Amino acid sequence: MRFGPRDEDAYFTRRDELAGQFTSWLAEQSTFGDPSDAVLLMDWRWGYGDGQLDRWRVTDVAEFLFEWCPRKLSAPPEYCADVPATVAAFVEFLAHNGMRRGGDTPAAIREYCETGTTAFVKEMGDPANHGMAKSLFGSVGGLEPGADLSADGISALMQQLPDTAVLPWEADDDDDEPAQLGPVRVPTDADRHASAASAPALVAMRTLAEYCAAPGRALTTKGNLRLADARHLVEVMQTGDDPTLGGRRALTSAQDLPGLDWMVELAIGAGVVRRQRGKLVGVAKFAGLDDVTAHAKLARTAIDGGLARRPHPYFPVVDQIDAVIEASVFAHLAGMLAGELDLDDLAEAVGEVVEDEFPGLPGMFIGPIPARLRSELDRLATLGVVELRDEETVECATCSGTHPAGGSVALTPAGTGVVVDMARESGLEVLLSPDPVQASADEMVDLIGAVDERGWNRDLDDWFAAQPDPATATTELADAVVVEHREALVVLAGLDAVARLGGDHAVPAVRAHLKGPWDGLVANWLLARSAIGTDEVDPVRLVHGLIDILGAALDAGGPQELVSVFEDGTPQQHTELLETIWRAEHPRLAEILEALGAHHPVKATAKAARKALTKHRSMLADRRSKVSSHRA
Repeated sequence: MRFGPRDEDAYFTRRDELAGQFTSWLAEQSTFGDPSDAVLLMDWRWGYGDGQLDRWRVTDVAEFLFEWCPRKLSAPPEYCADVPATVAAFVEFLAHNGMRRGGDTPAAIREYCETGTTAFVKEMGDPANHGMAKSLFGSVGGLEPGADLSADGISALMQQLPDTAVLPWEADDDDDEPAQLGPVRVPTDADRHASAASAPALVAMRTLAEYCAAPGRALTTKGNLRLADARHLVEVMQTGDDPTLGGRRALTSAQDLPGLDWMVELAIGAGVVRRQRGKLVGVAKFAGLDDVTAHAKLARTAIDGGLARRPHPYFPVVDQIDAVIEASVFAHLAGMLAGELDLDDLAEAVGEVVEDEFPGLPGMFIGPIPARLRSELDRLATLGVVELRDEETVECATCSGTHPAGGSVALTPAGTGVVVDMARESGLEVLLSPDPVQASADEMVDLIGAVDERGWNRDLDDWFAAQPDPATATTELADAVVVEHREALVVLAGLDAVARLGGDHAVPAVRAHLKGPWDGLVANWLLARSAIGTDEVDPVRLVHGLIDILGAALDAGGPQELVSVFEDGTPQQHTELLETIWRAEHPRLAEILEALGAHHPVKATAKAARKALTKHRSMLADRRSKVSSHRA
């Protein structure tokens, strides 16, 4: 009788048993109650409460009747007057059958429900309590009592409401820093071209353009394809339409073929064909595009314009639900940049988004969500943006047909390029991880710190092995590492990679960067390998390199890592170094001395660091004063 969030199967089994027993008990006791309302009560207790079906208090009943129902329950208030009576009867049923475990007495629950019925009905009719779903389906939302609640009446109400879907690619102006995606492995040019060329929609577009080559194909007076052309294109473009319409009626318009209709409108929007003087004519400019460019244009046209949802004739709220599903799918495309998504997990996530957007949505609209999601994914698969993997076919007990189940969805190589562009246009920062065999040295070094060290080293090994000349590769790698815009951590990691891969070529490649932007680090690196002597380098340059190393330690692990690096040597050596280092004109010296003074465990060293910091700041202040006096 008590169920947690993960006890779904057990809960529904027990709920149905209780509903059946409650129905029989009501008949036996000649007591009024509605089993469907009891199911609603149990669903609330499990989905929104603590899942305890055997323990009921007046406070629980009050929360259900006066908080949840007015916000969530989509029913006119006059139809809800019996709900409190059912709640009281259900608690009495539990007690009568020995299934009640504590809480308030059934008599107390009954008294509360009976005295509160009038207030409950009033709350159910108060528009201030209604969420979006109740405004859509109830007798509220600006409608007067007695308003038209037929399908046409509800449809008229829907059309007055704004579209609530927000496209995920719209940048959030409240964010100071752009969100970052990646690193994303960039498909090879060959893979992207092959993926684009095989996209079903692009293949169909090429076929349509060829079929409509000048002088074009005549259209009807309404601008539609003629039936003979439509039947032919359904077959050669593989649109999935049935020109016989299942034998229900005769085909009278090409618009009765939704797959073909979508393809033609998409082709016009993307500039594959155009309506011209009563004909549909292929456009030479699109025909001349390479497959990747043509695919990207086609996919973006479809995504930006929506995936061809036809308006629902009776319940326009379905159109709004579709818009939210579509926006959710587009948002998850960005997530697919990190890898494939489980289809069941995706369906659950999209369902939660829809229910959050439309609280209290009736089951008749929630049930079809997976099928509508699948329709969106099928359309994206036709566009060649995603591919569906490892699905199984299962029999459906409801419709006696079969449906796909399980599996995952992933971006295609061509789709990856489209989604990266969309994400960047929306303000997201996307870090790309190119195929190491085709990458440049700069691209490889750009990934230091953005990917895990082992993965980066593996990719760098692949990059180096693919280079035709080891000496040239070592030079290119060193040149990419020791540039001014790099951070000290990246330079240190990059120099280690040069030493690991370059062998005898490493020292000449790095030596070329003496007196460059990272002169101090380069000098220390060469000195550690006995490639230069101390007499060849000004000690000030070596001190600058040491400060760079200490700064990298501070960035990598904070003050504790800095202290760990600085602990090499004796306290006397530390003091001697600090008494000298304060004279260095290095932009990071002050923060390093401040961190050592605050965190070094040896009091003498910490004191020496604080003293050095004072001298360093005084030196800088004195120089700024002299500069100001000189300018004056």
